Parts: sequence; C-alpha cells; structure tokens
Amino acid sequence: MELGSAALQCLEMAEEISNEARRGTFDRLSRLHHKAVCEKCGCSGKKYIEFLKEGEFEIGQAERVLVAYPGQYYLLNYEAETLTPIFIVMKCQRCGFEKKITDPVLTVEYLQSFGKRKERMGLYV
Repeated sequence: MELGSAALQCLEMAEEISNEARRGTFDRLSRLHHKAVCEKCGCSGKKYIEFLKEGEFEIGQAERVLVAYPGQYYLLNYEAETLTPIFIVMKCQRCGFEKKITDPVLTVEYLQSFGKRKERMGLYV
C-alpha cells in the first residue's frame, strides 16, 4: 500500500521532530516539561518532551487560525496563520483511561521555529 503525499509529509515531519527532540533541541522549552495528567484519576504520566523523544505522537491536519497581536493604541491586530497540531495519546498506567491531548506549544510550526532560532544563536567572543 502506497502512502499519499500528505501522509508521507506527516511522517517526515514526525521523524524530524522526534530526531530534534532526541538531540536536545527542545530541552529548554519549559512547557514541554509539563507532565500529562490523567483526567480520571489524577495520576501524572510522562512529560511532553518524553513523548516527542520516543516518537509517541501524531501530526494533525494543518488549520488556519486567527491570531491576535498587540497593536498600537490598545488595539489588536489580527493575522491568519497556519498551525499544524501535534497530538499525544496519553494512556494512564493506573486506571487505563486514554485520551488524545495537545497543547498550544505542541505545533509543528512552533517547534520548527524554535529549532531554527537555536541554530542561529551562537557564541560570540
């Protein structure tokens, strides 16, 4: 069975994100160190970064969203952006409750921009 181009692209993005996570590119993102918590029993699971490093996530469909930015004179500016969510399937080790979760920091675009920003940063003496 041959994968469609969109599915192949999702697999490539997932592999790229997982590789970058294993290299430590996202280790400084404090929100990725939050633990997934079971809604049913309150048991805490793995950190988001661990799911990324282990490749235990899914890439969602790209969506156009309206984002508000601070403007001049207390006004807001709005821009449409494309965001591709990353979903983690959290299965509780205690009660077995399973849920697909995401977080605003878990988008392909955000993680890719952080990786590019890290590449540009250097040590200057």
